Amino acid sequence: MDTATSVEKDFPTRTLSAADQQEDESPTSTMASALSDKEPRQRAECLAAGVEDWDRTLQISGVFIILAVSALGATLPVACKHIEWLNVSPRLLTLGKFFGAGVILATAFVHMLGGATETLKDDCLDGRMGDFDNWPGLLAMFAVLAMHLIEHVLTAKYLGSGGGSDRDLTHMLSHNATTLAEANHGSDIDDEERKTEAAVNDKTLISGPAHGHIHAPMFVDSEQRRKHLSTYILELGIALHSVIVGMTLAVTGGTEFKTLLAAISFHQFFEGMALGTRIAELQFARRPLVLGLLNALVFALTTPLGQIIGIGIRQSFAPRSPSSLIVMGILDSLSAGILMYSAIVNLLVEEFGAPGFRASSRRARIACFVAMYAGCAGMSIIGKWA
Repeated sequence: MDTATSVEKDFPTRTLSAADQQEDESPTSTMASALSDKEPRQRAECLAAGVEDWDRTLQISGVFIILAVSALGATLPVACKHIEWLNVSPRLLTLGKFFGAGVILATAFVHMLGGATETLKDDCLDGRMGDFDNWPGLLAMFAVLAMHLIEHVLTAKYLGSGGGSDRDLTHMLSHNATTLAEANHGSDIDDEERKTEAAVNDKTLISGPAHGHIHAPMFVDSEQRRKHLSTYILELGIALHSVIVGMTLAVTGGTEFKTLLAAISFHQFFEGMALGTRIAELQFARRPLVLGLLNALVFALTTPLGQIIGIGIRQSFAPRSPSSLIVMGILDSLSAGILMYSAIVNLLVEEFGAPGFRASSRRARIACFVAMYAGCAGMSIIGKWA
């Protein structure tokens, strides 16, 4: 008993009051309460439909603004090629084409791929995409490989009916080389003639040969077929992502809408100029101006089409629902891959590797490189806000 009494004196038993019990249990109970409140609130945010601060007048105006800007960028090169009184410098349009190529490249890497990564890592997906974190890169790679396969198959089918054989082509090229060597034998081209030749090559970067054809029918026919095919594939890739961009703009409200509208207008104009310049280089059997403008207008209508779709579904559209996030993330990733392939293969490699470009003056080539880098930089900077 004495021992028990001494222990009790040294360590008195503490009777917890109700206030003490509440204080001790408060951290655990508060955390549990917060978690229980957070889950329904997060689910409600993820499934919330509609757009806050949505302005119908601004949205409808945005449709016509994007339509006008896209049409201007895409049709200007075509009109300047076929309408004589439009005194726009071909060199200026060429620089616009390379600037637009940079814009398309930056759109693929900075805007589309970055947006897809953010979308597919949203908390509202709640692990639906599994443990694999690089779905955007995988889907973009799939789109690149698919585009390569499609272009290969279509090229084999579309160009296979052009006639001729490798032996005919080799014979023609060797004959032309021999003729050129005989013509230039024993004669030197002075500096003035070299400058004149470079100036002509600079002009043909956009306008093509002055008389509209080259005296090698089989080669030109095959080259034009290939240009038509690569241009249409480029337009297909741009059109797909333009519809998605239009839908995104239509379901955006508040001040963010104005910022996004300005960024998309800039993007659409120079993207249209890059595509329009390629369309202007195509040769059509008849009515080249009409067919060229129709091809350009197809591009101009894609983003407004996406905006109209977005306006129609805005009230039922839940931007953070799992199904919406997965669909938009997949489409953004595929669009990024398509634009990567189109920009690198159909614009950078093809345009910078063209004989007319290589034969142009050093100053003109440097200007084209600078224009492309400026397009990449400009669109990447815009990616900070949109």
